Amino acid sequence: MSAMDLTGVNQFPPDWLTEIHRIPTRQQLAQINSYADESIALDAVYHYTNAAGLLGIISGGQLWATDVEFLNDAQELTYAGDRLLRVIQAELVTASLREHVTAGNAGDPQMVEESRAREYRRKNWDRHKNLGNGLGLLPALNSIVDELGQMRGPSRSSPLHVYVTCFCLTGDLLSQWRGYGGVGGYAICFRSDILKSVADRFRRGDFLGIVYGFDEAVKYHRDHFFPEHLYSGTILMDDYLKALTTIKNPAFSEEREWRLMIPREEIRDDVGFRVGPVGVTPYLEVTFPRDAVTEVIVGPGQHPKERANGIRQLLDRYGMNRVQVKLSTTSLRL
Repeated sequence: MSAMDLTGVNQFPPDWLTEIHRIPTRQQLAQINSYADESIALDAVYHYTNAAGLLGIISGGQLWATDVEFLNDAQELTYAGDRLLRVIQAELVTASLREHVTAGNAGDPQMVEESRAREYRRKNWDRHKNLGNGLGLLPALNSIVDELGQMRGPSRSSPLHVYVTCFCLTGDLLSQWRGYGGVGGYAICFRSDILKSVADRFRRGDFLGIVYGFDEAVKYHRDHFFPEHLYSGTILMDDYLKALTTIKNPAFSEEREWRLMIPREEIRDDVGFRVGPVGVTPYLEVTFPRDAVTEVIVGPGQHPKERANGIRQLLDRYGMNRVQVKLSTTSLRL
């Protein structure tokens, strides 16, 4: 694939990095992080579920990691995917522009100046810098564009599959009881260090916190979501998977969500199927040690004491005597 036909600086869209306001330099980012409250260890997270889900998790010692395309939020992939698609399309133009300049085919001085300005921005951002002469980069970026174009919901066949289990930093959150727990909901508290160990059992598995807002990710979490260099080996799975699955719309920021994430490039024999809100839903069974659970919060609803008593007996039946059972303090009329 050859470079695009660029006949002048006005023939291509503006650099997408100019649309992100006040991107801190590497030095500024280091100073920002020095003041950030990142020294506090993440001890525990909560998984909200209903009575049937709790019974299955405790009795089976397993969590279900659902294909991310089938989660309740219709924007799970499209929010970051749409933004990332625009970014890669713009990088195609930037790479093509650089090829023109490097080959001496840029007769327009403005084209040369635009190419230099784009390279300077990427150097300052410290991501998406070009390696070598960029040979093979355009086909690689085009391939990512094609794959991103397929990721528009479960009716389309995606080039990859990511199975996730969702957690929240807060165990008694009103919005979570409304959206996940429902009538008779529960929040199961898991040790974060054990969930990280569980994720490490899987190739490319990870346990990650959600970043709310694409611009936020570009500015403050660049190292996690964007490759330092763009080169012919750049691919969607390796370089942009975390951006797709752990950047969400800021409207959901109250959730403070974390995810156990298992990526796959093909369907394997360990994939199961269940009936979900959108129909037949793929998922993985993820086994965890019983000491991963430290607490169960009984959500708002009728008969709270009886529900707590039932959970206490369930936990004792499976040798989880040290797990605490608490009642929600949230006022929610169900």
